Amino acid sequence: MQMNLNRLFSTSCLHLPRPGLGRAGLIAAITMTSGLGVSLADAQEINAQGWTVLEPSVDTRFIFVSSSSGNDANTGLSPANAVRSFDRAKEMMRDNSADWMLLKRGDVWREGLGTWSLSGRSAEERLVISSYGESDERPKLVISNGSAIGGRMNSEVNNIAIVGLHLRGDRPDEASVTGIRWLSTGENLLIEDCFIEGFKDNITCQAVGGEFRNFALRRSVIADSWSTNGHSQGLYVKQTIGVVVEENVFDHNGWNTSVPDANPTMFNQNVYLQEGVIGIEFHGNITARASAAGVQMRSGGNASNNLVYANGLGIRFGYRTVDWPNESASGSLVGNVVLGGPLAAASLSGAGIGIWVERADNALIKNNVVANFVDGTSPWAYTLNAFAGDVDFIGNVAYDWMGSDNSGKAVKTSAVIEGDVRFIGNRWFMPETDRIFSIRYVDGMEFQNNTVFGMSAGDDVFAIEGSSLSYDEWSDQDFVTGDELEMPQFPDPGRDLDGYAQSIGYSDANAFIEAARGQSRTSWDPRLTGMAAADWIRAGYIVQE
Repeated sequence: MQMNLNRLFSTSCLHLPRPGLGRAGLIAAITMTSGLGVSLADAQEINAQGWTVLEPSVDTRFIFVSSSSGNDANTGLSPANAVRSFDRAKEMMRDNSADWMLLKRGDVWREGLGTWSLSGRSAEERLVISSYGESDERPKLVISNGSAIGGRMNSEVNNIAIVGLHLRGDRPDEASVTGIRWLSTGENLLIEDCFIEGFKDNITCQAVGGEFRNFALRRSVIADSWSTNGHSQGLYVKQTIGVVVEENVFDHNGWNTSVPDANPTMFNQNVYLQEGVIGIEFHGNITARASAAGVQMRSGGNASNNLVYANGLGIRFGYRTVDWPNESASGSLVGNVVLGGPLAAASLSGAGIGIWVERADNALIKNNVVANFVDGTSPWAYTLNAFAGDVDFIGNVAYDWMGSDNSGKAVKTSAVIEGDVRFIGNRWFMPETDRIFSIRYVDGMEFQNNTVFGMSAGDDVFAIEGSSLSYDEWSDQDFVTGDELEMPQFPDPGRDLDGYAQSIGYSDANAFIEAARGQSRTSWDPRLTGMAAADWIRAGYIVQE
């Protein structure tokens, strides 16, 4: 039977007879489940609108929960007979099943789901926690202590989907409260279309006693984490293999000016993917206004088409504790746009670095734009530290990445090179800079066909192993071929987030971010994604291939 799932942007086939709930009642219940595309085929695929397709099984039990109209004496098996408490709803859920717990949209609970130990049946038949109802507002869980939901420590929990919830921390200053605290081993956790805000750590996925596999965070808003007595992260992942993070908004994590002592520090990040986390795919996200890094990928991974705005440090790829040469950061950074802006704490160590690569091998840094520096102690567009194997920087742009005193570097490298590091076809627009390149070690280094602008041929704005060089002296180096001193040909230079915001009807960058924080399944606007903004801004600097 074909049907239109109302506001859910998908068409589904339902063949789910169940005692106690007629076919019409079951269909009505499914049409109110917060945008879950329900299909008996192609499970876990992405539909045409970009949302994960989740399917009930023939024996799925739907359990309805409402804080406004529920009663724990009810059956919980239909919207009209919803239960009230999460404890009662959890009692009705079956382990290793494809059961769905559905929370009424627009309702508010001042409690969490607590420690979670139940598993879904398989990756194709997940246990689902989501929502139902007509309201445009997600069901909201307001948490003052503990966690909104936590995977049980030292236990295996598999095949879970958490979709369409609003989790909000409302806590005393010193309380260590987490939105989703997943400490279980196991596999297959999906978080999609959630708004998670105001916790010490908004999401942690950190297997204790083993590892977790296949964590996905999609199309969610992760904002405003803070702490007065410890580190604070928007997303923290450790001991996890296979991580997909795409089309989310990470904003203003790690600090809160309205709470005394909830200050920005170098330890608080929007996204913190710890050393040893491998199989990372980080795409199409907005990561903005973090205390420190927009994203740390300590063991590397693949990141593309992300908008990285006004973070203390843009993208950190690799880290100083990676066990070189036994381990290295590998992967790619492609098509990301890193923009300056007002920082949470411009005086922090490393504040102002655009893209920081460290202890990397088999890495590609391509077609990224680092533009329009505003503030920070380290105005370095691209930096390569410690050690490097084979790393290619191809077709990247540094545009006006300089402090007010003309201190700024397009490239700063201090890495001992144990492979081949190549800078090919990059364009550096650094007018009046006092140091465009600073290269400590040249063995294994190649510069080919790059374009530089912002100085005269006689200016000593190049440095090799501590010695200053003019452009003519630079171009005579054996490792430099085809570099040119001329104005790069940019299609529309100077594009920034204010400009993109205005092109789609918003007043400025802050208004754009505020609108992006309002994204949800019921009001999704593809113009308010990291990919859309990055594409528009990057097109001003890079001729598209």
